[in-house]
Amino acid sequence: MSMRLNKAKHQLRDGNVVIGTGQRIPAPALTELLGYADFDFVFLDAEHGAMGWTEIEAMVLAAYAADVTPVVRVLHNDPELVMRALDVGAQGILIPHCCNAAAAQRYVDGALYPPIGKRGVGPSRGIKWGAIPQDEYFSVINDEVLLMAMIEDAEAVDDIEEICKVPGLDVLIVGTSDLAASYGLPGQHDHPRIKEATAHVLEVGNAHGVAISKP
Repeated sequence: MSMRLNKAKHQLRDGNVVIGTGQRIPAPALTELLGYADFDFVFLDAEHGAMGWTEIEAMVLAAYAADVTPVVRVLHNDPELVMRALDVGAQGILIPHCCNAAAAQRYVDGALYPPIGKRGVGPSRGIKWGAIPQDEYFSVINDEVLLMAMIEDAEAVDDIEEICKVPGLDVLIVGTSDLAASYGLPGQHDHPRIKEATAHVLEVGNAHGVAISKP
């Protein structure tokens, strides 16, 4: 029996465009349908959506059934939330409001096992309940976790160079709704200031080899 590989992360490594969508409704069948619709990943929105851990676990399993990468957007950048989402089977995490390099490092530390990070050990589903030898699991798992972060604050734009230097981040997503609000421009996604900030994030991310979503 082999490890479950992260298809979306492998596509990113190969330089391919990766397309995902979000889900706020706690319905495993919807997760499954989104997988069959040929998305590369589905992020299960536990920040703004009404879903608990039991629902998240069921949606993760539905993602497995449809062979789509399940990513959980946790409520906030908390190592315990990140660890728990990964332990129930998420193959990726999306954190909101990654405001600076220190926050990015805290995130990476919570998501990856030592010696790279500080994630607590409780693989269970990751080792298929014992069917995968632990030495095999730990030899590859840090490379199979997809780490995504929202850039949605003026502070993050100011510190984007340092954020992009944190090893382990795979994708940064510019959240223009919160970003506009942080500049005192709620609802004004197309304001020149927001376009300028977004372009800056894209430029810096590309320079550092970090994938950036296009809003």
